[in-house]
Amino acid sequence: MSITKRQNQILELVNEYGFLTVSRLSELVYTSPSSVRRDLLHLQNLALIKRTHGGVAALGDPGQPVPFESRMTKNVAEKRRIAAKAAAFLSDGQAVMLDGSTTAGFLVPHIAKHKDMILFTNNMLTAVSAVRHGVKTHLIGGTAIDGSAVLSGEEAYRVASKINPDILFFSSGSLGQNGLIYDPIAEENHMREIMLRNAGTRVFLCDSGKFGGRALYTLCSVNEVDACVFDKEFSRFTASCKIIY
Repeated sequence: MSITKRQNQILELVNEYGFLTVSRLSELVYTSPSSVRRDLLHLQNLALIKRTHGGVAALGDPGQPVPFESRMTKNVAEKRRIAAKAAAFLSDGQAVMLDGSTTAGFLVPHIAKHKDMILFTNNMLTAVSAVRHGVKTHLIGGTAIDGSAVLSGEEAYRVASKINPDILFFSSGSLGQNGLIYDPIAEENHMREIMLRNAGTRVFLCDSGKFGGRALYTLCSVNEVDACVFDKEFSRFTASCKIIY
């Protein structure tokens, strides 16, 4: 049995955060709770998720976030290709900002190859990875979003607003054919808005699985960033920024 595009989005969100309520999922995928419940029933029948009281959990320990290592195995080949291409923007002595995405996290080994680098991120596990690679690392504090490793909230916004990195690498939930970058999580979307506002160079990372999508919140247009790095060509897509694939 196949799954729809929305059901696949629901599955990705559940695997990302470990546990979500029906009402929260309804907000994130921009549809009614009754439609979400039908989607969850279909996914449960396929043994892809586990329904719980008040919501849905990823397979495993209900209510616990999926380990970072598990998330990093999703589209790993595509993310590695993107990181390898994006690494061309790195040079010694940079202050680098990585957003909370796992895609940006794949840049850590490339950052570690350069001298005198300073890394800022709001992803706790990306920060741990950077420390293990010997990179001088600053973790932007805040509150974990739905039990994930990504920090957000007023404290995080306040700290991020005072940081002016040389370069920002960021991803998001989807990229529309119209060139708009979307995200389903309000807190992460706002965090990225702050990061984009302060960065010297802004590089958008997007794997082809996110092409043509749409989500509840609009982050920005690709014409407002300096470069986009994809794992493959996005057909009939045009932008004024540099596009690498």
